[in-house]
Amino acid sequence: SIARGKNLYIQAPTGIGKTLSVVYPALKAVGEGLGEKIFYLTAKTITRTVAEETFSILRERGLYFTSVTVTAKEKLCVLEKPDCNPDACPRAKGHFDRVNDAVYEIIHREREITREVILRYAGEYQVCPFEFCLDITNWCDGVICDYNYVFDPNVRLKRYFADGAKGNHLFLIDEAHNLVSRAREMYSAALIKEDVLAAKRLIKDRNRKLTRAMDRVNKLLLEMKRECDGYGLLESVAPLAQVLAGMQGELEEFLEENPVFEDWESLLEFYFQVRDFLMVYELTDERYRMYSELRGDGTFMVRLFCVNPAGNLSACLEQGRSAVFFSATLLPVNYYKELFTGNTEEYAVYANSPFDRKNRLLLVASDVSSKYTRRTRREYERVAEYIRRIAGGRAGNYMVFLPSYQYLERIREVFEELGTGFDWAVQKSRMNEREREEFLEQFETERKRPFVALCVMGGVFSEGIDLKEERLIGAIIVGTGLPQVNTEQEILKQYFDGTGKRGFDFAYQYPGMNKVLQAAGRGIRTKE
Repeated sequence: SIARGKNLYIQAPTGIGKTLSVVYPALKAVGEGLGEKIFYLTAKTITRTVAEETFSILRERGLYFTSVTVTAKEKLCVLEKPDCNPDACPRAKGHFDRVNDAVYEIIHREREITREVILRYAGEYQVCPFEFCLDITNWCDGVICDYNYVFDPNVRLKRYFADGAKGNHLFLIDEAHNLVSRAREMYSAALIKEDVLAAKRLIKDRNRKLTRAMDRVNKLLLEMKRECDGYGLLESVAPLAQVLAGMQGELEEFLEENPVFEDWESLLEFYFQVRDFLMVYELTDERYRMYSELRGDGTFMVRLFCVNPAGNLSACLEQGRSAVFFSATLLPVNYYKELFTGNTEEYAVYANSPFDRKNRLLLVASDVSSKYTRRTRREYERVAEYIRRIAGGRAGNYMVFLPSYQYLERIREVFEELGTGFDWAVQKSRMNEREREEFLEQFETERKRPFVALCVMGGVFSEGIDLKEERLIGAIIVGTGLPQVNTEQEILKQYFDGTGKRGFDFAYQYPGMNKVLQAAGRGIRTKE
């Protein structure tokens, strides 16, 4: 596939074997001159460790290959809040005088350049870790990074992908099923009327031209709001884009001329929202749906929604030689082909599971339901009782995957009131990296009694983590993982119905059952 410069889809069993099965032939291809740089793309920080481990295993067997892991600026910055002004950051002051020596040193000493290695060298040479990391990529054979750095128009690495530049790059896209929702978000944008008014209050009476430009935008949004009954699809937002472009010019000039005032950062954030909206507007075509909505909190939004990101993703993929999309859940494969490139004739491989079916036990409780109409205290108690009975069968670690944080809260309340008979922990929303690591460290303990972790289906712990053998002996899944019925899911359904596809499947069933399969895979890590 790589030799022919074609894209490839692989559904393969889960775990590090899946990663090795993709990385090894890609390395062979580079060795034979069929590619120059490998971009290993992941959806979540936690899955990057699998890529690092894979390259490490191969290095132990003689591989000579330098890789660098790119981490977000916020996670590398030595300041509490990133501020690249040399007056505010000691690393920024004189960074360019020191960074070349730092890069030279690290690429001559290290083959596996992880976040920790970057921070150590950045501290030694007193350089900005993030900019240092980006410079290192120029000299490495492989780059392990988030999808954003290749696909997101705001974040993508300009040194490789600016202005349609092309290279002999190989894109290895791990947990590729995640790219659908991520891409939709990358290529969509929204403008909220109340944000315009808030920005106007920030500038107060400092600039009359900018105030008038904001008034024109607000007036047009008010007219659109009056015509909106709940939500409605829009044929065009050209008039709005026109007045926004005028306001953006005035706003940019104002920010440059007034670099120091209390609300400068808030106004800059609003400027980026406007810029993103106008940038996405230039991308809109038949794969987009534009709509306005009166939201539940009383605000009014105009949204440019990328329903099918295939066109945008294809343009990015064409900047490399070939791409391999791989995951343990890429079925039905034509669903993904439609949304990644639109070409259903591309190669696809289904690797049968090597796991012995005799080792698999599926237990189905059909007398409980996660339907909204059944979400009563009695139903929560019955689900909690099932969890107690399953975990009580054998000492060890279990994960329970629930439909939402709200549902998780109800089960937690039942556990607290009625007791459990086992140790347990709860996934919190918005956990930082350290909290996630601490949560997973609980699975390292050898258990003399059951331990149950309550998690959210589709969340950070329901895919990409590799708890082998006795570290996890059971996965308990509540519900089907179907997305909530809302404006965008209904727009998706209507769009695919209108193109001759099964709208319900594309909008609800495929993404929902994908979450179930991913969650189940947490308990299937090795052949034993």
